[in-house]
Parts: sequence; C-alpha cells; structure tokens
Amino acid sequence: MKPIAKSLLRKTLLDYRRLLLVQVFEERNGALCENLMTFIKKKGYKTIHTFLPIERNNEPDVTGIFPEIRKLDCQIVVSTTDFARQTQEHFYLREKTVLRKNRMGIPEPSNAQKADFEEVDLVLVPLLAADKMGNRIGYGGGFYDRLLQNSKAAKIGLSLSTKLDKISQKEVWDIKLDGVLTPFEVNF
Repeated sequence: MKPIAKSLLRKTLLDYRRLLLVQVFEERNGALCENLMTFIKKKGYKTIHTFLPIERNNEPDVTGIFPEIRKLDCQIVVSTTDFARQTQEHFYLREKTVLRKNRMGIPEPSNAQKADFEEVDLVLVPLLAADKMGNRIGYGGGFYDRLLQNSKAAKIGLSLSTKLDKISQKEVWDIKLDGVLTPFEVNF
C-alpha cells in the first residue's frame, strides 16, 4: 500500500487536533505537563528551549508549569522566527517578559535578553505526530530540523496523542527525536 502524501497527512493530523473537545484537550495537556515535570526532575536539565503554543492549533501548552520549572533553577528559552529568512533567534523567557503574537499566531518575546542556544540542554519540539523510533511530522517549514541539526541538546517531542508505530513519510533532512512525551506515557 502506498503511503499517504505528507501534506495530506499533516492536514488530517492538524484537523484532528483542532477538533479535540476542550475537556479532552485540558485533560491530555494536564497529563502531558505532569509527565514533562517528572521527566525534567529526573534528568536535571538546566536550560530548556520550548515552543510557545499556537492556540488555534490546539498545540500542547506547557506555559502553566513555567513557574515550577523555574523553581528547579532552570532557564527557559524561546524563539522568534523570521519566516522570510527562515531563521530563529533565541531569548530567555523571564516572568516579566512581554509576549506578542506574530503574523502566524505564535507568541514571541518582545523585550527579552538574547540566549546562547549552545547552552540549551533540552529542546521541547512541537509536532503533529511522532512514531516509536523518534520520527516526527511537524508543520513542514523545516525550522526545527535546521535548529536541531547540530544541537547536542536532548530532543524531546511533545504530543497530545499516542505515538504511531511507524512514520514512513520521512525526508533525508528530518532530524530524529531522542524521545516523545505524551499524556499516556513517560518511557525514558
């Protein structure tokens, strides 16, 4: 059987996630946040790069546990994106950092101190789906593949759904994840 085109798969996965009932989203997101805190405490990371959620896409939202992460003496780093140049800049996210949504609806810091991405020891990666081997399907822009290409940081995807058995729609430039956290399991 021929694999589904990656663009159709992306659209289907995004539509599915957007249709999650509010209660289902909140339950899954809460469980994912608990699993993420367990993982961070166990591994002892000190500088964590994370994405800020696009609300209309029902992306996992870990912003509610930022105070708890900071109590662990962890730095939180987020990015701004230049879509024309296809680049990202990284900034420390502090309690008083002001966030503004860019044209894609992604919250970005507007008054933050630049961060050195080399200091990041954990990158939390957005995705639409991931499989048990660490392959992921993102939004298709390649921003995280470029970001992770030479990074020594742990690469962990966050998903509100269970992992797939296998994603066959892989490209040569796709960067594998070191693991995926879901609301249903933590297996590191």
